[in-house]
Amino acid sequence: MVPAALADPAGGAGSRQAQREYLRATLLERRGAPVEALEAYEKALALDSGSAFLAGEAAELALELGDRGRAEALARRRLALAPGDPRSALLLGRVLWAGGDAAGAQAQFERALKGSASADILLPIVELVAGRDPARARALLERFLAGRPPEAARALYALGRLNAQAERFPEAVAALKEAIILDASDSGPARLTLAQVYEVLGDTRAAIAEYQRLLAVEPGDPELWARVGALQALAGDQGAAAETFRALKVRHPDDPAACAWLAAEAERAGDFAAAALALQDSAALRDDATLNLRLSYYQLQAGDAKAAMAALAEARRRWPRDDRVAYYLALGLDDQGRRREAAALLREVLALKPGDRDARWQLAAILERLGRMDEAEAEFRALLADKPDDAPALNYLGYALADRGLKLGEAEALIRRALALEPSNAAYRDSLGWALFKTGRSTEAVRELAASARAAPDDGEVWEHLGAALRVQGRRRHAWRAWRLAQSLGAEKAGPWADALGRDFSADELGELWRAHLSAAHGGVRRLAGVCALSGRVAGRGLDWKVLLDFRAPGTLSAEILGPLMTPVARARVDGRGFEMDRLAVEGLGDVEVRAAAQGVLEAVAAVLQGEPFLPGPARLRAGWRRSVLLRPAWRATLGRSALAEAVAPAAGGAELTLTRFEKRGPRRVPSGFSVRGRLWELSLACPQPKVETDPLESFLDEP
Repeated sequence: MVPAALADPAGGAGSRQAQREYLRATLLERRGAPVEALEAYEKALALDSGSAFLAGEAAELALELGDRGRAEALARRRLALAPGDPRSALLLGRVLWAGGDAAGAQAQFERALKGSASADILLPIVELVAGRDPARARALLERFLAGRPPEAARALYALGRLNAQAERFPEAVAALKEAIILDASDSGPARLTLAQVYEVLGDTRAAIAEYQRLLAVEPGDPELWARVGALQALAGDQGAAAETFRALKVRHPDDPAACAWLAAEAERAGDFAAAALALQDSAALRDDATLNLRLSYYQLQAGDAKAAMAALAEARRRWPRDDRVAYYLALGLDDQGRRREAAALLREVLALKPGDRDARWQLAAILERLGRMDEAEAEFRALLADKPDDAPALNYLGYALADRGLKLGEAEALIRRALALEPSNAAYRDSLGWALFKTGRSTEAVRELAASARAAPDDGEVWEHLGAALRVQGRRRHAWRAWRLAQSLGAEKAGPWADALGRDFSADELGELWRAHLSAAHGGVRRLAGVCALSGRVAGRGLDWKVLLDFRAPGTLSAEILGPLMTPVARARVDGRGFEMDRLAVEGLGDVEVRAAAQGVLEAVAAVLQGEPFLPGPARLRAGWRRSVLLRPAWRATLGRSALAEAVAPAAGGAELTLTRFEKRGPRRVPSGFSVRGRLWELSLACPQPKVETDPLESFLDEP
């Protein structure tokens, strides 16, 4: 807008030229050329030397440019041209204040205040003075408010802020509340400051209330939504916080705060798929490499390795020099079996960050698995040069060398150093036993490997090593037992080795070995309890119940059939005295049919859990093309491919029990899934999260 003095149509050529220079100055200022704009303002002032307005505009721009000498000359000129205008004194006071002349500035401020009672004059002065002399600023505001001016709301807001900054919180709250009351239609800044004061005071609920009042006026402000949600969570109202962040995400689907909070909520609930869905909408993903790593973690935990790798690859493209992105992408490539690519990428990580021990460790391990032992050894030695007491590196390098029959003396020494640092580490003791085995010292090897197996009985590789050492000693039965345990624990090589060794045994010898192994693998159950799903058919009628199952050694199994709200509706029990059961009415079935099915299931399950099919006594193996069967006087057991019993049945005929869902407890594998088939019924029990307790495995190494 052109000032009236410059727009006078009766003005002469000079004022019209001044008008053109003024317009050029404003255009230059908007274009970001302040120096040229100031020159244009001064030209306009030279053409219209009596314009206080032009002098003021030029002074403001000179002050902004930091040219205080020029700004002061122009401000004094404005004051000379318009001495009765409070804005002239205010401008000169601001310039003097910026130059450090506090006394001169104060004098001009007082002059300005005497000339006007307007908040437009007072508040800029207060804002300047508050930084150096807050008491003076408060006094100015209080003096202004004493006159009950019509603009009191603005002054009260300023006073409230000053009191808050001075930690005079009660006075701040009072001033801000009064400002809100006086100017309810435009109280947003005061209400926002009041909410922040409540936060500082720890009054979270009061802060939430103020923020929510602001939201009622400004529902589109995402920062307000996020603040309310964060405070609700802080107050322990997770339900309200979730509702707030969901509402924010509906309004702003890519809001970073909403996406992050909802993703974290899903993570806490263990729902990683939902966490990934929430986070992948975040607008912050395009700027934050760490957030992309979090997304890939969620996707991986949700079982979507393809999506996780895609996220990491995209992050790698966008942040090629981020060592963390490259590191986790390398781990993903390794998991996919793309080890050469992983190794190359880890070398890039080390080029970016040479001291990254995790990256060097992973590189060494991948090179070892690739069979590039010379390169792997160099990386492990670099780790040890940096940290000689790194027990895992000592053990890994020692074991890798020993396993290949390389530098056996040094390999043993490396492992012994690791054990000296961590004497109770079963994995290191296994490494030592294997190194001793490789040097031909089988007696020492068996001693170390047996100690490792006692300390880590659920480690299949330890049993695999122990079997090899026992075989060299000529203890074939013990070797067979160790290898079968290894096989049942997932060691892939142990099964074929045990099969080959088994060719030297008779069917009766193999039968006894299998019986002893199955007793070790499945026996020793002290307790199995949990809520199970019972489903199937009785006399053609479908059943689907929840059952609270509870087995306690030496042979008591109880079952409670649960109705609505998990309330027991019937109980059944089998123990040494026999079977007993409450009457359970099932539409379309007779009591005898229901009782027979329940008795058949519970007796079969109880027999397996107490290890009855594998008790000492005669046993013979009947080998088959697809499955082998262990024959006992009272039982037969069908052997599975993992050296476990996959089904048992009474030898004289009766209900056959199929075993599934094996729970790993030390060296034992306890079934928690049972399918039983009788003459007129077929039922299954599935216990997804049972409580399982077992006895320790007794050593068989002292047996003849």
